[in-house]
Order: sequence, then structure tokens, then C-alpha cells
Amino acid sequence: MTVSVYSLARTTSRIVCRFLAQLGPLRIPLLVLALLAMALAPGGDRPTEYEGFGLFLTVILPTLAPLLLTGLLLDSLMCRVVMGDHDPAGQARLRLVIRTNLFVALLLVLSWLPFFLSIIR
Repeated sequence: MTVSVYSLARTTSRIVCRFLAQLGPLRIPLLVLALLAMALAPGGDRPTEYEGFGLFLTVILPTLAPLLLTGLLLDSLMCRVVMGDHDPAGQARLRLVIRTNLFVALLLVLSWLPFFLSIIR
């Protein structure tokens, strides 16, 4: 039995849409910004630049990364706090949100670790 590319893409898009619907409309931009901050994380040996796109990478983004990390961790904490007020389906959704937030937070820390360690040294 062969699976067409169209049906595979359709199935994948349904799974992604269902996952994003479970996350909620405010968590999606937080996760997208965190993923963008991970992708643009400068290496540990990059000197600080004060003009152009380098200003964004070496000055502005390093100040936003800890704020995004705090937002992810606080969202996980609040999901855990309100989990007791929900039915089992709501608790399962909140567990998914907590796992997603903590996974993205771990990736954010690991991607920015070389940069912040180079500042400490």
C-alpha cells in the first residue's frame, strides 16, 4: 500500500494544527519567539557590535532571551497551578503545554549557554 504525498501532508498538517490548537493563541507567539531566539543565538566568540544587525544579535537579543525563558517557566508554573481545576482532558492538555514549554526552555538555555559563558569569562 502506497501513501501519497498529499495524504501524508494532509495528515501532518492536521496533527500540527491540533497541537497548535491545544497550545492556545498566546503560547504560540511565545514559542515562536523562543525558537527564533535559539536560531539567532550568537556563538561564544562573537564580539559585541553596536550598529547594524550585529546590534540586534549581540545586544538586544541577549536581553530578550532570559525574558523569554522566564515567560516559558512562568507559563509552566501557572499551568501546573490551575491543573487541579480542570477535568482529565484539560489536565492532559496542560501537561502537554508544560512539557512543550520545558522542552523549549531547555533548548533555549542550551543554545544561549556558550554566549553567556563567554561573558562570564
